[in-house]
Amino acid sequence: MKNTNYNVLKLLHNQLDDLWRIEKHYLKDAKKSKCGCPGILKTMRADLKKNVEMLKKELGTHHKMDKLA
Repeated sequence: MKNTNYNVLKLLHNQLDDLWRIEKHYLKDAKKSKCGCPGILKTMRADLKKNVEMLKKELGTHHKMDKLA
């Protein structure tokens, strides 16, 4: 696998993992506190969703260019 492909896949994996943790654990815990964490986590969740979409689109581009080998 080319380095670029690995990097995109690794970044996608990391972003998805972070997104999953925020949605499944961190937000629930943050809602119990009386601080700004819920707002921060919601902003981060939105940013991560955008990043995931960008990376998925880029992988699609690599696939169309037959560069995923």
